[in-house]
Amino acid sequence: MSELVREIVEVNAAIDDGDEENPILIVEVEGLAPTGGWVNVRLEPHIAIDAPDDGFQDFDLVGDRPQGSATDALTPVEAGWEGPLEDWCIGVRVHAIDNMIEEEVFEPWPEDDKHDEDDESEAA
Repeated sequence: MSELVREIVEVNAAIDDGDEENPILIVEVEGLAPTGGWVNVRLEPHIAIDAPDDGFQDFDLVGDRPQGSATDALTPVEAGWEGPLEDWCIGVRVHAIDNMIEEEVFEPWPEDDKHDEDDESEAA
């Protein structure tokens, strides 16, 4: 049975906009499991019927405890997730037992904004 890991250490989120019509959200997480030997460590996204009011996609960093004995020490674990970038998403929030970390994701500047900056610099 899967369980939350102990702690989130670092979260990195980015947008792969190679396909402008269908950008991909990429999330990479480093965490600490309570013992050695955890397997199947992964990010599980929270499924929402409606877009969250705050614009953050929530994830749980989970894994499976080792069968039998394991070292009784915090052990580094990693996981990643890739999926479609929802139009409401402004960031990600990753949960563990002891903490959670938020990471904002920003889309590239729209073309209209870039033209506005060019017009201002030419006017100067």
